[in-house]
Amino acid sequence: MKRWYYTGIGMILAIITGFADQNAHAQEGNEQLSVRNRDHLFGDWGGIRSRLESHGVTYDLTYTAEFFRNFDGGIEKGSDYRGDISLAGELDTEAVGWWDNGQFFMHVQHQHGNGITENEVGDFQVLSNMDADGYTQISEFWYAHNFAEEKFMLKIGKMESNADFAFVEYGGEFLNSSAGFSPTIPLVTYPDQDWGIILGYQPADCFSINFGFYQGRPDGGRSIGNTLGALYGPMLMIEPAFHYSIGEKPGHLRLGYWYKGDEVERLDESDTSGSTDGFYLTWDQLLCSEDPTDEENTQGLGVFGQIGVSDEKFFEAERYYGAGLQWTGPIPSRDDDVAGLGVFHVELSDDGGFDEDSETVFEIFYRLQVTPWFAVKPDIQYISDPGGSSNDNAFTGGVRIEMSF
Repeated sequence: MKRWYYTGIGMILAIITGFADQNAHAQEGNEQLSVRNRDHLFGDWGGIRSRLESHGVTYDLTYTAEFFRNFDGGIEKGSDYRGDISLAGELDTEAVGWWDNGQFFMHVQHQHGNGITENEVGDFQVLSNMDADGYTQISEFWYAHNFAEEKFMLKIGKMESNADFAFVEYGGEFLNSSAGFSPTIPLVTYPDQDWGIILGYQPADCFSINFGFYQGRPDGGRSIGNTLGALYGPMLMIEPAFHYSIGEKPGHLRLGYWYKGDEVERLDESDTSGSTDGFYLTWDQLLCSEDPTDEENTQGLGVFGQIGVSDEKFFEAERYYGAGLQWTGPIPSRDDDVAGLGVFHVELSDDGGFDEDSETVFEIFYRLQVTPWFAVKPDIQYISDPGGSSNDNAFTGGVRIEMSF
């Protein structure tokens, strides 16, 4: 019942804002952009969006839906649907007249439906980065502040740690979860965002470093407060990053170390637990660009690489290697489309009880930007030894739809 309740709220909001936008259209006449050219389906929401922006508040209401099918191999053939309603808002403290260099952020989510990993494919790396149990929650609520001419950054609150650690720029459009970050890292991330503190320091354009201190046993609290009742851990992270350019084409090399201070159960038969740690590396490099001198021009071909290492006595994913190509504007006159090709390989622990010692995923996608507010992304993945089991290799395909209201 709760699922339909929140879906109904979203529909009511859509109807209300649709009428508001029609009214704005009547008032603005020819100055109103056509539906096809708007950044958001409902435009300025009857002037609400522009008035809020003038006071330092920006927001985005989006709906993301995907339909995936397992065509062959894995556990069994089958398909399923999953959707996400998200409302994200930012408040600039300087623009609103409070103080300089501050930013508040909140992200509210409602998810429904199911993925195909658990029942149809059985893959370890999770072929969709939306796959999770259905929920409604405040996923993020944090405050960030810049100091000393933006050389220092402090961020505190309930947050998505993947925004600050183990991130790869040219892996952002892939659907497989491993493209976001190595499965060897017990990251405080979707759908279990949780409380933490980050300190960032960038003394020069060529170097930066982030320190993170997080709740060590995240449970994806469905509200702001209930995860504060039992703090565990901590989960500590440090990530120095080196930024460079080759012929005006930027690149980034990030080296990460993490330490999980909470008690982690061992996979072997020792019946003991303890803390553990691991390392990772990420690399992004722009290979070619339509106009490398224009920072706002995103058209071009980029490559990324990932390596992750953890202790096989504590984690099922012992080693991870990932790489991919992402091309923005691959077709003339289709400047905002994105195409990608990636491969993700995880080596599994000998103590994890797997039939096979690894799993490898090959992914290809094409994101068609139909309008500024509407995108369609077909995606195909071939999964070798799904879940480290003896099941046949799986062939899956699907489509993700993204709408911004």
